[in-house]
Amino acid sequence: MNRALKLSIATAMTLFAVTGCKRNDDEKAAAEVARTEAPTTPATPPADTTTATEAPAPAPSTAPAAGALTQAQAVTLVGAVDKHEIQAAEQARGKKVRRDVLDFANLLHSEHSKNLEAGQKLGATETSPELTAMEEKGRAGLAELDTKTGKDYEKAYVDAMVKGHEEALSMIDTKLLPAATDDNVRTFLTNSREHVAMHLEKGKALQAKMGAP
Repeated sequence: MNRALKLSIATAMTLFAVTGCKRNDDEKAAAEVARTEAPTTPATPPADTTTATEAPAPAPSTAPAAGALTQAQAVTLVGAVDKHEIQAAEQARGKKVRRDVLDFANLLHSEHSKNLEAGQKLGATETSPELTAMEEKGRAGLAELDTKTGKDYEKAYVDAMVKGHEEALSMIDTKLLPAATDDNVRTFLTNSREHVAMHLEKGKALQAKMGAP
């Protein structure tokens, strides 16, 4: 092989090697740029596996519910019913009503007087908005009854007693008995309820005899 040919081959190989190295360097540079410019995905924070501390359940309240009656108020309200029925019976006596109406009035006067005394022995008296409203309603009712005479009064009196005892029975069941925690108070209210229920039945029977309102 002559000298010129050898020189040409050596030169070609040198150029090939240089070109290959340059290409490798370019590829490495491009890869480095791509790596540094790639968006960084934020790491997902680890899930919170701790259990939140549960708030303790509130302790049951022993205070009376808003608007609830006390035992003393319950006993006082029964006393207001007793007093009204006594006053109405005394009014009926003064109107010289017929015999069956008078017998009814005397029964109410006697039993409500005894019940009033039983309630007073408990020594529980306390005012309330319900008591004030009941007393005002009772006075207005008696004043209206007092304007009547004869058969008109007799019928109006019996009708008023039936309505009044229905309202008293409902009040005892829904408001007064639920307020009773003391055994003596509960016994008193239970006995009062029995009397009111019995008076209501007698009043309805007399009302039917006289003609329903």
